Amino acid sequence: MPSKTKKESEEKEFDIEKALARLEEINQELAKSGTTLKDSMALYKEGVELAEKCKVSLEGVEKEIQILSADE
Repeated sequence: MPSKTKKESEEKEFDIEKALARLEEINQELAKSGTTLKDSMALYKEGVELAEKCKVSLEGVEKEIQILSADE
């Protein structure tokens, strides 16, 4: 049996609810006027990466739903 790749393992461990909560936290931090430019850029980068992971996760769920719906 082939071993799981790192990407497959990360996808299985990804928790979209936690990611969405973190994105909300990032949004709130970026809205604060006291956030430094350096911190803002780091938060923005983290947010973009999380948003992409959420997108991939949702696309996977959408494919599963399409497959299940096609079986009916």
